[in-house]
Amino acid sequence: MASLLDISLLGYFSDIFVIVFVFTATYGILLVKSPFGTNKGLNALIAFAVSFMLIFSKDAITIVKNTVPWFIIIMLVLVMALMVTKSIGASWTSTIMESMGTWILVIGIVIFVINLGFSLGPSAGPYLGSNGSINPDSVVAGSSGDVASNNYAQNFSATLFHPKVLALILIFIIAIFSVLLIGYWI
Repeated sequence: MASLLDISLLGYFSDIFVIVFVFTATYGILLVKSPFGTNKGLNALIAFAVSFMLIFSKDAITIVKNTVPWFIIIMLVLVMALMVTKSIGASWTSTIMESMGTWILVIGIVIFVINLGFSLGPSAGPYLGSNGSINPDSVVAGSSGDVASNNYAQNFSATLFHPKVLALILIFIIAIFSVLLIGYWI
């Protein structure tokens, strides 16, 4: 039965929405930053070329589909945080407001890399993907920490939470804070 709230038909147009979104975002960035001048026609042509290149890559469209909702959530959280602080009469310091763009960029890059890994990761290695040339009899570990499976998410989490990798991350964090504190006290 047809329903007014049935939006399953929009799923067929999701690639077109991604292309329109990339065109709009690229055009907006080019107008604000104006690296090619203020010529709107040239900026529109460059934005059209960038968005048109997405048509040829299903992986790029998938990455954009998975990344954009996270950016929207970040923006909603930031707007709500700004509204809450303004509603109680407080305001954010100028240092926080000036570094907000940097933090959004860093979080955006992290989200993009995670989505890139989950989109392209299953076919990145020689033992992953549809060819799966692993002989189950030759796997030594065989436990949940095994990284020789055809499941990319299991391999990624087993690698990330391995004690040696966690120790390396801890050493990096200690090194970062050491450099920051040494630079602060000098």
